[in-house]
Amino acid sequence: MSDESARRPHQATKPSARGSDSTGTRSVGPGDVVGQHFRLDELLKKGGMGRVYRATDLRLGEPVALKLMDPAIVGTERARARFFREAQTAARLRSKNVVQLLDFNVDAATQVPYIAMELLRGEDLAQRIARGPLSYEETKAILGDVCSAIAKAHRMDIIHRDIKPANVFLVEDDDGPLCKVLDFGIVKLGDLGLDPQGAPQTDAGATLGTVSYMSPEQIADARGVDLRADLWSIGVIAYECMTGQRPFRGESLFELVHKICFDVPAPPSRLADVPSGFDAWFARATHREIDRRFTSARELIEALRALAGRPPEPPLPLPRPSPPEPPTNQSWASDANQIDIGALKDLTFKNAVVREFLDSANKHFVSGSKGLGKTLLLTYKRSVLSEIYLAATGRERRHAAVQFIPEGRPYLDLMGDLPTVDQTRSDLMSGLHECKRLWSFSFRMSIVSYQSAATGAAGAGDPADLAPLPRSLRGLLEGRPVEPTMVLKELLSLTVRQINQVVDAMERPLERRLRSLHSGVFIFIDKLDQALRRLPRAAWIHMQAGMIEAAWDLMNANRHVKIFATIREEAFSAYESDIKTNLYGATSTLRYAKHELFELLEKLTYYYERLPLREFIHLDVVSAGRSARAESTFDFLHRHTLGRPRDLVILASEISRNRKALDERTFTQIVQSTSAGLLVANIFDEMRVFLEVLCHRDKRARFLGLLPCDVLTHDEVVEVWCRFHEVDRAFYDAHGRDADDVYHPFRELFECGLLGVLGADPGTERQVQRFRQPHDAVVGSRHELPRSRYYLLHPSLRALIEPLPGGGRFHAIRHVIIGHGEPWPRHWDLVVDVQRELFRRPDADEEIGGAVFSLLDRLATEIADGEGPDAARRAIAASPTFARLSAHLERIHWDDLHLTLLELFAGERREETEPTDRVEVAMLLIDIVRSTHMIRSIGDTGFVDHLHRLRGSLRGATNPRLLKGTGDGYLAVYPTVARAVDAARVLRRAVDDPAQLRLVVHWGWVRMSDHDVIGTEVHRLFRIEAVTEEDRADEPSSGIGLPRPGRVTLSRSAAAALPDPSRADFRRAGAFRLKGFDDPESIWVEIDEVDKVDEIDARP
Repeated sequence: MSDESARRPHQATKPSARGSDSTGTRSVGPGDVVGQHFRLDELLKKGGMGRVYRATDLRLGEPVALKLMDPAIVGTERARARFFREAQTAARLRSKNVVQLLDFNVDAATQVPYIAMELLRGEDLAQRIARGPLSYEETKAILGDVCSAIAKAHRMDIIHRDIKPANVFLVEDDDGPLCKVLDFGIVKLGDLGLDPQGAPQTDAGATLGTVSYMSPEQIADARGVDLRADLWSIGVIAYECMTGQRPFRGESLFELVHKICFDVPAPPSRLADVPSGFDAWFARATHREIDRRFTSARELIEALRALAGRPPEPPLPLPRPSPPEPPTNQSWASDANQIDIGALKDLTFKNAVVREFLDSANKHFVSGSKGLGKTLLLTYKRSVLSEIYLAATGRERRHAAVQFIPEGRPYLDLMGDLPTVDQTRSDLMSGLHECKRLWSFSFRMSIVSYQSAATGAAGAGDPADLAPLPRSLRGLLEGRPVEPTMVLKELLSLTVRQINQVVDAMERPLERRLRSLHSGVFIFIDKLDQALRRLPRAAWIHMQAGMIEAAWDLMNANRHVKIFATIREEAFSAYESDIKTNLYGATSTLRYAKHELFELLEKLTYYYERLPLREFIHLDVVSAGRSARAESTFDFLHRHTLGRPRDLVILASEISRNRKALDERTFTQIVQSTSAGLLVANIFDEMRVFLEVLCHRDKRARFLGLLPCDVLTHDEVVEVWCRFHEVDRAFYDAHGRDADDVYHPFRELFECGLLGVLGADPGTERQVQRFRQPHDAVVGSRHELPRSRYYLLHPSLRALIEPLPGGGRFHAIRHVIIGHGEPWPRHWDLVVDVQRELFRRPDADEEIGGAVFSLLDRLATEIADGEGPDAARRAIAASPTFARLSAHLERIHWDDLHLTLLELFAGERREETEPTDRVEVAMLLIDIVRSTHMIRSIGDTGFVDHLHRLRGSLRGATNPRLLKGTGDGYLAVYPTVARAVDAARVLRRAVDDPAQLRLVVHWGWVRMSDHDVIGTEVHRLFRIEAVTEEDRADEPSSGIGLPRPGRVTLSRSAAAALPDPSRADFRRAGAFRLKGFDDPESIWVEIDEVDKVDEIDARP
C-alpha cells in the first residue's frame, strides 16, 4: 500500500463498463465485493502493481486496507510472482514495525489476487518531509523503527530493495509514535529467490526500486545486492529527513544515475543544523565501497544514536560540488598554484592512483607528464599531512613537532630556472651518481639550516667544520633556513672542482647533524623539470632521477625524514639504475582513462559553473562536420586534447568566457583554435629536451607547412622528410636512417602525441588509432617511426597549419574521425585513397570533385544511420549517380580515380549467396510520444514501470520472435506483417491512452545472429515515425492525413506484404522524403470506421 504513485493525487474511477479486457479479467471498483468478504469503499492509492482500497471486512465489520493486483498484468507470471512474494514476506515478518497481513487469496469472480492488511491511520514519511525537515530526535526515532523492521528482515535473509520515504508510514497510535515499513513486493529472499524451475523471479536485468534511494551496486545489478544496499537507502532517507533535500538529484534518469555513481553530495552540515559527526555518519552509510559501509542495521542506528548531545556540525569553510558554491566570478584554474589550498578537496578528482597516493603512507613520489596535476596532488598531500601534524591537539600535540620544508607559502619548494651553466657543470649533471651527491648534500644542508633556525644553534658543531664552505653557503648554517633547491642552485654556482671539495668536506659534519635529528622533517619539492628545461637531455633526466634516489636513500638512513616530490614521467621511465626497482613501490604514476577525464570535467564544471557539463555547453552532440557521424560534445573535446586534465580545463575556461554566445559553430571554433593555439603550441616547449627540430619555431613552421593532408602514407612521410632536409629520395634510401646530423621531425611529432598510427585492438583485433598518451614512455629515437599503414595528424594541428606559409595547400580528409582510440573501419582506407587522388589534381573539373564528395557524403550518411558499410557501398554502386560518374571518368581517362572509386563502390557479386544469418521479418516499432514530458509527469520509476507494462503486454499476448528495448520504447519482430499489426492493436488496447504510442510496422531483412540480434541497417527505415508536411514529396491524398500517434503506420514494403483483407484498414498517405533514402518513400496509415464513413460520403 505504498506505491510511488501515492505521492501524486489520484481520482477514483468507476468500474469499467466493459465486461472484460484482453486478459479475461473484470475491473472492480468501490461497491464491489472481493473474496466474498471485503467490500471496496474508497480508492486510496494506485501504482504500477495495482490499487489499494479502503475496504470493510463484512464478517467483522472492521475497516481494512485491500491491495488488488492490476487486472492488466494478472496474466503476467512474473508480476503474479512478485505480488505473491509480497504476501509471503509480510506473513513471515511478524513485527510491530511491519504492516500486518490479515488475508491473502485470489478472487474467484475476477481471478485477481488480493492482500488484506491492517488499515493504518497517519501519513507516510514522504508527506511529512514535504512539510519541512525533521529534527535529529524525530529522525532518530523514525529510523530506529525502520532499522528494527529491516534488521529482522535481514536476519531472515530478506533484502527489501525499495526503502524510501513513501514506504515508511508514520502511524497515529494512542500509545505513542510508531512507524511501519511497507511494500516488500520487490524483496530479495535468499531461500525463495527462484521459481520451481530455478529461474529468478525478477525480470532479467530489471532495476527495481526508486532510483533516488538506490545504491550504485543496485543500479548496476538489482538482483546481486546484499543487505548493505538497504543501509545505503536508510542513509539517504536520514539525509533527506535532516535537510529536506535528497542528496542525489537530476533532471533526467541518466543524470541522476551518474550523480549516484560518481558525484559527491553537499555535506548535510552545509544545508541544516545537524549533530557533530552526522556528516561522517552519512558518508559511511553511503560509501561507494560497500565494505566500508555499516555492516548491519543495528550498527547503523547505534552510530546515529551515539551522535545525541553533540553540538551542531560546524559549517564547512568551503563548498562541495553539489550544489557548488564557488566564489563569484571565479575563473577556471589551469595551474595548481592558482588554487586556494582550502579548495583542493572540492577540485581534486580521485581515481584509484590519486586516492592511493593521498591515503598511503608509503607513497612519496608522483610521476607524470605535464598537465596531469602533479603539483595539485603534491599540494593536496601536504595539506592532508598538515591537518594531521600541525593541527594536532591534546595528547596528539607531539605530532606538531614535525618541521615542514618549506613552511607556510609557498607550500612546495618550487625550483626556479637555473642560470646558464658551462659545459663542465652540464657534464657533471648528466651523470646519475653525481646528481645524487648534489641532491644528498642539498637535502641535508636544508634540514640542518631549518633545525639551526628552530633551536637558535649556530653552525654545524665545530666551527672548523664550516671552513670548507664558501661564504654564501656558510650563511645557511647560521640561522637562516633555506630550501633544498636554493642550496642546489648555490652549489651549482661554484666550479666543478669547488663543488666536489665542498661536498666531500661536509660529508661528516652533515652526517653528524643528521644523526642528532630526533624530530620529523617533511620536505616537498616540485617543478624541477621546468627549471631544468634548458639543460641537455641527459642532465634533465638525471637531475630529476638523482633527486628521488637521493631522497630515497636519505629516508632509509633516517626515519624522521620524509621527502615528497614530483618527477616527469619522461624522466622516470628513461633513466636506468640498480635501485630503480625499489622506487616503483613509492611512486604513483598518474594516468587517466577517458571515462575518468569525463568524470573529472563533470566535477569541475559543477564547481566553477554550478551546472552539469551538458547544461554548461548547451549541446549534447556536435553534428556532422568532416564526417556524417555526429559525436558527443565530450568526445569532440577529448579528441582535441592530448589526454591531460589541464587540456580540458583550458578548453572549458575558453568556453566559459564565450558561453553567452555559444552555439555549435562557436563551440567547435573555440575548441579547435584553443587546442591549436594553447595546447599544441605549448607541447613543443614542454618536450623540448627530446626535440632537435620542432623546438625551433621557424623550423617547426617550415616543416608543418610542407604537410599535404592529415592522413599520410609512408611514401608521403618520406617525401616531406626529403623536402624539409633538401635532399632527394636517393639520399634518404642510402643514408637517411643513419645520418648523425639528420633528424626525423615526424618522430618528434609522434613523441609529442601529435602523430598517430594504426594498430590492432587486442580485444577485437580491429584497427584503432593510437597517439602517444601522457603515461607512455618516450623512446627518443630520432630516425625511425613505428610501422603503420597510415600516419595521422592530431585534429588540433589543422588550425595550426592552415595559417602557415604553404598551409593553404593542406587538405583535411573528410568522413574520417581522427583521435586516440577511435576505430579505423576497413573502408576508410579507400575513402582516404579516393580523396588523395582528387588532391593530386587540384586543377581538375570542380564538378567531378563535387560528384565524388556527394557519393562519399551519402556513404557516410547511410552508415551513420545504421546501414552496414558493405551494404551501403553496394547500394551506391548500383545507383545511377555512380554509373554516370564512372562513365565520365572513363571518357576523360582519369584511371587512378576511376579504379579507386570502383574498388570503394564494388557492385554486387552474383556468385555470393545471401548471408545465412539474415531473415525477412516484420518489425513493429513502439515509441513513446513525448517521453521526456511523461518522465517529468510520473517520475523515473513510473516511467520504468510503464515500459515494463508495455513489455509484459507484448510478451504475454503477442509472443514476438524477438523483443529489444530502444530506450523509450521497443522493437518487436514477428514472422508476418499481419501478426505485427495485430500485436500493435493488442498493445493499444492494453494502455490507458493509445495516443501516447507511435506504432510503425516495416517488412525487411535483418540479422538474427547471436552477435547482432537485429541489424542496425534497419534503424533508418523507421524515420517514417515522425514525418511532417515539410517532408511530403507529392500532393496529399484526399481525406488522408499524416500518421498519428495511436494509429498503426506501415512502410511501403509492409503494406505490400499485408494480405488484401487486412490492407482495407489502411490508406496511402503519400510519398515523403526520408533521410537515408534516394527516392521518396510511400507511407500507409490506419483508418477507423469514422474515416471509412467519411470516405464513402466523399464519393461522388
